[in-house]
Amino acid sequence: MKKALRITTCCLVLLLASCQPHYDAPAGDDTYLVGIHEIIDLNLDELFSSFGVEDYPEITSKVKYVISSRNFRAVVITYNTTDPFGNPVIADGTIYYPLDCEIRGVVEMSGIAHMSKDAGSSEDIPVLEGLPVLVGYAVLLPDMIGYGKYGNTKEMPHPFMMKDNLGKVAWDMRQASSEYFRALGYIVPQRTIIAGYSYGGGVGLAVARYYQEHHWDEVYIERVVVGGGACDLNATFRGFAANPICTYPLLPGVIMSLDHYYGLDLDYTMIFQGPLAENYATWYDRTRNASGLVALIGEDMRNYMHPDFFKPIEESNPEFQKLQPILDMNSAVDGWVPKMPIYLYHSTEDLYVPVEAADYAYREFKKNGAYIVYKSGKGSHADWGVKAFAALLLHLALR
Repeated sequence: MKKALRITTCCLVLLLASCQPHYDAPAGDDTYLVGIHEIIDLNLDELFSSFGVEDYPEITSKVKYVISSRNFRAVVITYNTTDPFGNPVIADGTIYYPLDCEIRGVVEMSGIAHMSKDAGSSEDIPVLEGLPVLVGYAVLLPDMIGYGKYGNTKEMPHPFMMKDNLGKVAWDMRQASSEYFRALGYIVPQRTIIAGYSYGGGVGLAVARYYQEHHWDEVYIERVVVGGGACDLNATFRGFAANPICTYPLLPGVIMSLDHYYGLDLDYTMIFQGPLAENYATWYDRTRNASGLVALIGEDMRNYMHPDFFKPIEESNPEFQKLQPILDMNSAVDGWVPKMPIYLYHSTEDLYVPVEAADYAYREFKKNGAYIVYKSGKGSHADWGVKAFAALLLHLALR
């Protein structure tokens, strides 16, 4: 299943790439891979410093005992996929892989939610999601639709939790990565691990579901390690209604994205209130980061969401009722029984994504006979991200 990735082949790739100044060489017979745009060689210290090593001793104290690779490569690629309308587009993604040891396997990661269209994972190398490379694993990290500076999707709204498109774009990233690695003499194995935290937690579940429903004979998912995500939009909305303090104000952008892709033609004076009702189009134009948006609308959703948001759906206004079927159809949980083990993490004090989303996923999966391990407790959103990544790295190191 695995072939050695040797340093000589890595040198060969650098030699070939040097003939193409923009790493934009034709892909030949490749079906998915469109271009190779950046090749960045990094080391352990650079990865740690990128996210503040002193802030995450729970990860770094464990990793130093299990490190297989101190030197690794990040490669930004573009590849063929489709947008939520089914139109062909070119998306961006990043492949991480070790340079000083054989590749032990593949982890397919999902990234966090970026407020700004210029903040995709491929534009912020290295990122925390690349950590599995330190224990010898290749990491496949798609930007998804709406991000990346080399493809043609940056000006599109990101399709938040639209599970089929997220799954399709991740699958196409896997295929493009397979084509890239094939040129190095490494065959991407059928066996994979899917992981992600924060928004990537919900996306990771959506990706696992898509693989099971559409490609189960082509891939074996050993486990899914996710946390901190909006696994189910209905549960997420209910959680925000019950506990309306949010320090990462993504929800208005989620609603606007669903409106765009499903053509709901929402009346935003019945969705938002206060200054946001008048300024949503410019404030949520994907040029601001989270702190910039908090400065505009604050952390209390009662100050910017319409009062009907906090009511049961049967008592809410027609605009929320138009949105309801879209929330129903884009659950990563409803109507699915995972065939692979799920490891789920979420803080009970999360102010990014309410814990109700994870509680709901756990109850539904458990009720339907899935194998799921759920860990939750006090701490911040970031604290539980550390727990999820530490557990993933420990599992990978001991495989």
